[in-house]
Amino acid sequence: MNNILALLSHILIYGTTPILLGFFIRRFKSMALFYAYFGFLFVFTQLFAVFYSIVFSEDLFFTGGNIAYSSMILLTFSMAILNNNPKIVRNLIFIEFILNIFLFILYFLLYSMLSDDTNILNIYDISPEIFKTTIYVNITSFLVFILEIVVMFSILERIKRILEFSVLLLFSSFIVTFIMILCLDGFLFPLLIGFTEPDMGSAISGSVLGKFILGLAYAPFLLAFLVIFKEDLKSYLKEPFNVRYVLIPPRKSLLEELERVEKNLQKSEKKYYEAYNRANYYKDLFTHDMSHIIQNISLSIELLENNQNEGNKEIQEKSQEILEILQHQIRNAKNLISNIKKISTLEDEYAPDMKLEPINLLKYLENAVEFVKQGYQNETIMNTIDSSEKKVNVMANEFLFNVFENILINAIKYNENEIKTINIKISETKTNDSQYVKIEFIDNGIGISNSLKKEIFSSRKMELKGKKGSGLGLSFVSKIIDLYKGKIWVEDKVEGDPNKGSNFVIKIPLA
Repeated sequence: MNNILALLSHILIYGTTPILLGFFIRRFKSMALFYAYFGFLFVFTQLFAVFYSIVFSEDLFFTGGNIAYSSMILLTFSMAILNNNPKIVRNLIFIEFILNIFLFILYFLLYSMLSDDTNILNIYDISPEIFKTTIYVNITSFLVFILEIVVMFSILERIKRILEFSVLLLFSSFIVTFIMILCLDGFLFPLLIGFTEPDMGSAISGSVLGKFILGLAYAPFLLAFLVIFKEDLKSYLKEPFNVRYVLIPPRKSLLEELERVEKNLQKSEKKYYEAYNRANYYKDLFTHDMSHIIQNISLSIELLENNQNEGNKEIQEKSQEILEILQHQIRNAKNLISNIKKISTLEDEYAPDMKLEPINLLKYLENAVEFVKQGYQNETIMNTIDSSEKKVNVMANEFLFNVFENILINAIKYNENEIKTINIKISETKTNDSQYVKIEFIDNGIGISNSLKKEIFSSRKMELKGKKGSGLGLSFVSKIIDLYKGKIWVEDKVEGDPNKGSNFVIKIPLA
């Protein structure tokens, strides 16, 4: 195989691996494959990659071990940025340590057996000194790896503080640091190995140039990694990477971990307690209100049965009224079940992830007004919609209809006047550089006392001057408005006099 093609194929395989592992980690939230690959790469570097070199000239050659080791530095660099956790690097050092112990035992056994000429047959006449040298090489490479990693991340921390505002300089400095660490390895490793194995040290003393070229070859892959995982890079730049914890775990880590577990348990306990209370609340609410509805239906049916045999017009009209009552009660039952389902959905932990999109507020409002009027045909309702715009788009979803429906029903339900008026005003307003639409529902109902103005949005049971309701309405409305990142409150129609009626105010961000 052509030496250039052989080198490029190595660079391509080793260089793309950190990017592929990054995608895997982000997809499956697991570091298992990364640790397995790193362990494999280390063993391959120590056992197999040392048996071949890609030669360009007498002074320029690339051993398989050098190419693989350089990719280990690239991999460590990349994964530390991806996770911003010194524990990841500490785990890599631990993996190397364990594998080095295994290799040390293996090489020592091979050295001991091959040194025994009387009892061991050396078929291929392998010199036992090879394994003795390999033991020194493994120990030296392990120590050099630790030193280079500490130096590299120490430099990166300084770069983060100095160049955090310049992306171009930051990327360039990261790449230069990576190349510099490889060059350091090309100088330091031969120097240290020369103390125990002078011949080998002198043979690989010219590897600085090779490491520099490898650094340049891997640089595009490092740059691609930084660009692809730029969001993780931002987190790495914002949070300090404590280099000391690469070697020594923080003394408080165990206590912090126990504290974290305890907090999670407390959150879980609170979550299940709240879920239990909600379930009991829904059960009581459903039982009470459904019993009341069914009782009304039963009485109406009983009256209808008693009047069935009567044939005069008056009785027939009365029967028709009873049927209308039945239909109304059935609608109430359906609405109650629907509201319980909806509020359960909103209280789910995934409610904040509900999709919001630009929708026409006026269309939903007009539909809600028409729907509520049909449900209260026996009431005299006067309503107006005052809006200067024909189309107002807000970031919301289909629950917006239920918001308007609940407020309109309350304006009718809690109103003792023969003519029930609901004036709706729509205007645009600006708060903290954000545009909102403001919707005001002004009624002539019984009003709401100051002590109840906040409670009605959070309390599950609502009583206004002796009138009882399910309490789902405004609690439900408040949760939806929170989901829209809006606000809702109630004011007096006439300031200082709650008895004159209410003004429910909603603010929702414009699309």
